[in-house]
Amino acid sequence: MTITELQLSRNGQKYVSGDVTFTASDKVAYLVVNEDATFSNLTDLSDNNVLTESALTGATLSAGMIISAKNGGLMKRVNVSSGSVLAIFG
Repeated sequence: MTITELQLSRNGQKYVSGDVTFTASDKVAYLVVNEDATFSNLTDLSDNNVLTESALTGATLSAGMIISAKNGGLMKRVNVSSGSVLAIFG
């Protein structure tokens, strides 16, 4: 098993294809794009706009891309407009 496979499955994941709000106890470390995706909202636990901070507003992200908050922050609100992602628990 590779390091990536261990990271993806170590603490579990949740499939997201709509609007989900996670809590601090969920510890969503990052997102992996499952199928090409666009977002209407993406925030970290401090309510920082991850789309704006990462220049992803309006972008279509390809399958396999990894998205995380700055400075090791955890993800909070994930609103997928099209496609799907896996929220990876850290």
